[in-house]
Amino acid sequence: HSFYLQNYLPKSVFLATKLYQKADRIVCVSKSIEEQVNQQYGLKNTITIYNPIKSITVEAPIEIAVPENYILFYGRLEDAVKNFSLLFNAFFQSKIYEQGIHLVIMGDGSSEARIHELIAELELENYVTMIPFQKDPFAIVKLAKFTVLTSYYEGFPMSVIESLALGTPVVSVDCNSGPREVIVNEKNGLLVENHNVSKLSDAMSRFVHDEVLYRVCKENAAAS
Repeated sequence: HSFYLQNYLPKSVFLATKLYQKADRIVCVSKSIEEQVNQQYGLKNTITIYNPIKSITVEAPIEIAVPENYILFYGRLEDAVKNFSLLFNAFFQSKIYEQGIHLVIMGDGSSEARIHELIAELELENYVTMIPFQKDPFAIVKLAKFTVLTSYYEGFPMSVIESLALGTPVVSVDCNSGPREVIVNEKNGLLVENHNVSKLSDAMSRFVHDEVLYRVCKENAAAS
C-alpha cells in the first residue's frame, strides 16, 4: 500500500522470499510498487490493483468557513511523509497569495504544530486556513482551484484521484509512487520534480496566471 516497502516486507530478501514466494498474489496499489517488489525481492507473484474511485456526488453545501479563492492540501498531517516545508516554501515563493489565492490545509495529524511554525516563519498567517478532517470533504475539494501533493513518498494517493474525479486539477510532485501513473502533465494537472521548491512554485503560479493551461487541465480532470 506504500512505496516504503519496509512497512510491509522484511528487510531480509531471504526472509521475504521464504514468507511470500508461495502466496497466490502480492497485491500492489501501483505499478511502481510492483516493479520495486520484483526488483528488490525477486518476487514475481505480484499484481497491480489500483485503489478504486467510485462516482462522487456533492450534495451538501460547505458547512465550514473557507476563503473565496483557495488551493487545497488535504490528508493526514504527517510531515515525515507529506513534506510541508516544501509545500509552504513553494506557496510563499509563488506569491499567488498576492492574487487573492489562499492555501487551505484540511486534515488532522501529529504535525499541526510544525505547520503552525512554518506559517509563522513565512508570515503567512493571513493567507493560510487550517480546518480539521471532514468526514465528507468533497464539496471543499470540488471548489478548490487545484489540490497539491508534496509527499516524500506515497502508494496510490486517494487525494489525487478524488480531486480529479471532482473536476479539480492537481499540482503534484513526481514522488514514488502513484502520481505519474495518474497525472498527465499539462493535460489533467502538473507533475513536477520532487524536492524542488522553484519548480513547484512555478507550477502553482502557472495554474493561476495561465488561464488556457488551467482550463485544459480542469476540463480533462474528471474524464481522466
